[in-house]
Amino acid sequence: MNSTSAKTRNFKGTLTDALEQLDNVRELFSDWTSSSQTLDSYSSNKSNIRYAYTNNTTKEIYTNTDAAYSSDLTGISGFSNKKPYVQLNVNDTAANEKDAQNGLTNLNISDNASHSVAEWISLLRTSTYDDNCSFLAWIDDTSLPVDDSIRTAQQNFRYCRTAFIPAAVVCIFSVLLFLIDFIWLTVHTGRKGSADGSSETHLNAFDKIYTEIAAGLVCIPALGVFITGMNLLYSTYNEIVSAIIAGLIVFLISCLFWIGYLSLVRRIKARTLWKNSFLRKCLHFLGLGFHKTGDLILFFSRNTISRIRMVLGLGVFLFLEFFLSVMIPASDGWFLIFFLLFALDLGAFFWMYKVALGRELLLDGLKRITDGELSYKIPEENLRGDQKEMARYINRIGKGLDAAVEKSLKDERMKTELITNVSHDLKTPLTSIINYVDLLKRKNFTDPEVLNYLEILDSKAHRLKSLTEDVVEASKASTGNLSLEMADLDFIEMLYQVMGEFEERFSEHHLMLMTHFPDSPAIIYADGRRMWRILENLFGNILKYAMENTRVYAEVLLQNNMVIFTLKNISAQPLNIPAEELTERFIRGDVARNTEGSGLGLSIAQSLTELQGGKFELYLDGDLFKVCLKFPMKKKSEPTSSDMLIKSEQPEKQDLNI
Repeated sequence: MNSTSAKTRNFKGTLTDALEQLDNVRELFSDWTSSSQTLDSYSSNKSNIRYAYTNNTTKEIYTNTDAAYSSDLTGISGFSNKKPYVQLNVNDTAANEKDAQNGLTNLNISDNASHSVAEWISLLRTSTYDDNCSFLAWIDDTSLPVDDSIRTAQQNFRYCRTAFIPAAVVCIFSVLLFLIDFIWLTVHTGRKGSADGSSETHLNAFDKIYTEIAAGLVCIPALGVFITGMNLLYSTYNEIVSAIIAGLIVFLISCLFWIGYLSLVRRIKARTLWKNSFLRKCLHFLGLGFHKTGDLILFFSRNTISRIRMVLGLGVFLFLEFFLSVMIPASDGWFLIFFLLFALDLGAFFWMYKVALGRELLLDGLKRITDGELSYKIPEENLRGDQKEMARYINRIGKGLDAAVEKSLKDERMKTELITNVSHDLKTPLTSIINYVDLLKRKNFTDPEVLNYLEILDSKAHRLKSLTEDVVEASKASTGNLSLEMADLDFIEMLYQVMGEFEERFSEHHLMLMTHFPDSPAIIYADGRRMWRILENLFGNILKYAMENTRVYAEVLLQNNMVIFTLKNISAQPLNIPAEELTERFIRGDVARNTEGSGLGLSIAQSLTELQGGKFELYLDGDLFKVCLKFPMKKKSEPTSSDMLIKSEQPEKQDLNI
């Protein structure tokens, strides 16, 4: 009892203090256990590091070697300053701080080695609570016999040093390949091979999205991939998994980069970067709002009375709607409110119906007048106000157009009849002149001057006859007053016959004919006699106006079920008029009109081509004259009577030196 009381009297604290002390003891024991395990991992058979820690006050040494205490640690057995080492000294009894804390090392740890050693000394002092101690650590053997972290780091270093040159070569090659690919894609993106050599930039569906939205679709996922990937990398300690995650991050971000960058390049090439911008659309709508406000002001500034009447009508309608809904109590007269509102809305409906009906009448009238019913009149009895005025104006327009068209047709008819009648009246005296000239030529005149006069009269009379016939044929062709005998014709066969007719005359003018015809026949449905006249006019036009000592190119193509014939030559005279004017009557490429042409050949050829369902096109490029005929192609059939007639009337195909 007495002993127990004595012991109790020795502990002055409370039970809480006792528990706190016990908890401190437990923490100290836990720290000692952890430190003991860490220290055990540096034993001589588990680590290549050798260390010796000495307490200079108590002369105690702690080491993983068999070394004994020594005031100079550099004398410890197994240590050599040629081995990697660190020596740290802490001594508070020294005269100054520099002597109290000093250290040595042969490690190339940084550019400021003394600063690093000082930090180590401070760490040694605070962790050991010893103001007079020394610490020495060195690598026992450079061969590193123990498999620890240092040996693993050495192996990794040797592997990296061996793989550095191949890795550097691969890295440089990859950078060059990336730059080449980057430049090539930048230049060629948006291009597609086309037969016509068009340089137009082709945009895909992503390129047509608003520019800001497209940028968000690229940047936001890329940022999300980067953040998610970094979180996964920080939470993953497996090297293989980390490498896979890093590869996926780089791959996904690269894909998004190329999608966004190439789309940006295509937008810049197509000049749609700003045009397809959402900001531009917003600014456009903002400007459109101001523009509409200005249009509204301009709208009310014109025909002001009508506009004010419309606004007042709408205002009265809305006021009555509001007045009937608010001023009459719903509890007392809801049926009366309903009836009045219904009557008001019904009246508005009928008014809108009348306006819509008048609008339909106006639209129908405009459509019928534009379709050619110039004599149609819009009924005015069902229209009111502005719509009635509009109907009157439209009816006046229709009446004026009808009169103008009728006058134009009458003038054209009179012009055609005049040309036909005059040409017909000229034939009789012209025939007499030709006959009498022929009779005079049969007389035996010996005077050379008389014979020369007769030749001139005969030449001019025949030219006048040809011109008269051309005028009549041009008049008939332009009005469609011709009878056609359509049949299947071999266009290439007819071309050879026409070229045979002109071969000798081409040689006289030193023109070389170059042809390119397909081997298969080109069958068209046309009138053989009219087709002959078309080709004769075209080759005759070249004979009159082509520059001598040049080539004439004739080509036939069979494309898209069409027979396409092109004829090209170089003009002797400058072609300083539009191509469409050359097909007008009495228009000639020779402005000085020194040649024998009448200016009707191309006009007749165009009219006859269009009458037979073909297309006649002219192109001028400097002095280059090009004519193109297009006819629908038919399959090869048996020769018709019309074909036989043409072949019997025209010479056989001749062998041309082409």
